[in-house]
Amino acid sequence: MELQEAINQRRSVREFKDKPVERDIITKIVQLAQRAPSWVNSQPWEVYCAMGDSLQQIKDAYREQDAAGNHGQNGA
Repeated sequence: MELQEAINQRRSVREFKDKPVERDIITKIVQLAQRAPSWVNSQPWEVYCAMGDSLQQIKDAYREQDAAGNHGQNGA
């Protein structure tokens, strides 16, 4: 796939299946992402992978914020 084609076909997904992603797939995605270029090879990113109870706590916190009417910055 050419760069322009990849950019033109890019899309955002905001609806997800309730199916766990296998750990080896997550590992592969992170390994590939580490190959992305960064300014002066600074590699400023940090990756966190939440699973199990930690993931459920994050989901619950976002659900509470949504129920309280806090829907993020909405482009502000």
